[in-house]
Amino acid sequence: MSRSEFPEKVDSFQELFDLPADKVNAANELTTLKMKSVLDNNEQNRVKALTAELQDYIISPEVWNKLTDCMVALETFFDENVRGYILDKQKEWDTYVNDFSYVGVWSSTGKYKRQNLIGYEGNLWLVIKDVTADSSHTPDKDLDHYRQCAWKGEKGDIGLNAIFKGYWDGSTAYEIGDAVTIRLGDDWQPTDMVFICQKDNTGQKPDLATTSDYWFPYNPLMVGTTMPTTLHSSTHFLQLLD
Repeated sequence: MSRSEFPEKVDSFQELFDLPADKVNAANELTTLKMKSVLDNNEQNRVKALTAELQDYIISPEVWNKLTDCMVALETFFDENVRGYILDKQKEWDTYVNDFSYVGVWSSTGKYKRQNLIGYEGNLWLVIKDVTADSSHTPDKDLDHYRQCAWKGEKGDIGLNAIFKGYWDGSTAYEIGDAVTIRLGDDWQPTDMVFICQKDNTGQKPDLATTSDYWFPYNPLMVGTTMPTTLHSSTHFLQLLD
């Protein structure tokens, strides 16, 4: 017989607490008595009295068994009443999602079905009702049949293509677009930084401390324990704290 009342009722449990210092002797006495194979009447009465006194601090077999009965009741309820519902809803959702399909750029002669996805002027639109398109009812004007669901982003920055030339060398002639590495920081904890050449030069060493006419840092981020006394204007420093 299950000790759990779920699902007819929500089970309640006795609140338990840590054993306080003034109850330690009573707990030890109870443990000693329970270890005896035979108890006389006085000892049996003492066990009952100690058990009542310590009931807020004892995880008894009855308490533990009720907890496990509740777990079984919950698992059984889920298996018999919830699992099938979730699986059915998952199939329903899969069918719904699979109905979404991109059918290309909007055409004034197209025929579109509900949940079709179309492109129009660089944006993505969702067909919310079957429609036969015409030039007078473009997606941006026919909100009864189309709903915009994605917008074209702003144009990004021009990508950087650089030719890596290794560690900087004062005797090498560098051209715009060349990339070099210099080593900064303490000898025991060096930091390698990459600089990009923005003006042809020879002998102009990349300098983290100034705004250079010849170089700029490729990755404007440094991490270290000690912040440099001077720092390139386009470089950010993250200080590690103990």
